[in-house]
Amino acid sequence: MTSRPPHPEPARDVAPAPAAAVLGEPDAPRHAVVLAPVMPRWDQGAFFREVAEPLLDRGHRITVHDTLSLLREGDDLKALVDRWAAHLATGPDRPDLLAGNALGGAVVQALLTHEWTHRAKVVLLSGPTVADDELNTKLERIAAAVGTDGLSTALHLLEDVVRGPDREPGTVPRQRPEPAAAPGPTPDEAVAGWRLSTGLRLLYDADVRGPVRDFPGPLLHLYGEQSLLVQRKHLATGPHPRHHLVGIPQAGMRPHADQPALTRDAVARFLGAEES
Repeated sequence: MTSRPPHPEPARDVAPAPAAAVLGEPDAPRHAVVLAPVMPRWDQGAFFREVAEPLLDRGHRITVHDTLSLLREGDDLKALVDRWAAHLATGPDRPDLLAGNALGGAVVQALLTHEWTHRAKVVLLSGPTVADDELNTKLERIAAAVGTDGLSTALHLLEDVVRGPDREPGTVPRQRPEPAAAPGPTPDEAVAGWRLSTGLRLLYDADVRGPVRDFPGPLLHLYGEQSLLVQRKHLATGPHPRHHLVGIPQAGMRPHADQPALTRDAVARFLGAEES
């Protein structure tokens, strides 16, 4: 287990309502719920739009949630999962498909202990099933950099391990330029840094192999074959013939961004096989 040096975090005693973006027709006959990865700032579901087509084509309304929008100060992964379980189980319509990317994928896998999920299909994008010491160390290096070196440096470190093979090292899309001589982080940057560092640390020693192994429904794990963060060894499926593990070539941690066409095709094949 890696150490967790102290770092400044804004107080968050009350979790807000879940942040969400909806794709597709509001009266679509099927409902897909997608849980996002750790994001310093919520992107309104933009990360998933490139691979939404197979779901929309099959009559899904897609609700993309900011996974961290239900996070409270002091939460561990179980506490966050329990909060999402309570929200999704009591919603107006339970999902026909559950999907998650990175942290969102880990949360989805942990949710599979609940019987109401057993009627859903599951699609995971680089969603770790188990975190080893190597993954813990990489996550901590990035999380700790928020406090020691600032959000911009931490984002560069994150991009270096999630970027696709055609990206230049050290490049990162920045949502907002930072002032050159700012005396300290702005309130927005402080919250963004808290989201990044706390979100990454939720995955320390994560192990949801049990719920995945026992899940009776169809499940698809997608991962980038050239990922430097979540890799094949961090993923697991159960013994069921409807569980599939598919590597996307020439892709890093974000196969949906690096190879959207290949990722869409893999999702479409999975859904088509389940419907045939």
